[in-house]
Amino acid sequence: MSFNINNFEDDKVWDLICDGNTKGVFQLESSLGKHWAKEVKPRNVKELAALISLIRPGCLKAKDADGKSMTQVYADRKAGKPNSPVEYLHESLEPILKETYGVLVYQEQSMKIAQVLAGFDLKEADALRKAIGKKKADLMEAVKETFLKGTEKMGIVTQEVAEELFSWIEKSNRYAFNKSHAVSYAINAYWSAYCKTYRLKKFYEKYLNRADRKPKPDIEKKQLIMDARRSDIDILPPRLQHLHTDFTRSNDKD
Repeated sequence: MSFNINNFEDDKVWDLICDGNTKGVFQLESSLGKHWAKEVKPRNVKELAALISLIRPGCLKAKDADGKSMTQVYADRKAGKPNSPVEYLHESLEPILKETYGVLVYQEQSMKIAQVLAGFDLKEADALRKAIGKKKADLMEAVKETFLKGTEKMGIVTQEVAEELFSWIEKSNRYAFNKSHAVSYAINAYWSAYCKTYRLKKFYEKYLNRADRKPKPDIEKKQLIMDARRSDIDILPPRLQHLHTDFTRSNDKD
């Protein structure tokens, strides 16, 4: 089967991701990635980009009024759960947050909110982006003052709503992706999931041989071997008659 880099519509690949079978899949191989892949169930690159962004501290640590993480809020809303309707703090936010079910996920969304509701120009919006991306508390505090003054002048939302909105932005300071970064990660995640779907033995061969680059190589190899066994692939121990310095497939055609 040939791989068209512009085609991201293979159901088997999306099934693998949605099942949480993501050991070795770029950005999703941790327990956190596996869990939220099963919860969010992405079926396209846009949703996969959101998933990769949602498992960062910004969304995981930000809570709604009921104490749910914004990551869980996104998953519940995407699934259409009756107790989690898609809601917006103000109607002006719908065009900005509709793609992510009313959840603030990307730096660009924060910038757009500041432009629409606080009248930020491009320079001021970029200062907000830097405050988020570089996690600078002092810069964020200065931007907050400008934001609140701007919302008061624009008069689109009340100051109470403006305070709430900026609290969302401040929480994203813990680490929020920009969308282009997230999409590029999603594309690479899809490619690695594709390889795991259609070139399984080669997939494990390559990942086992790069395990030594991981912070804990022995743990990484153990996890990969256990994952391979769940796919009925045996990883043989070293043998004198097989003088290979690296992991090698017993059948190069597989």
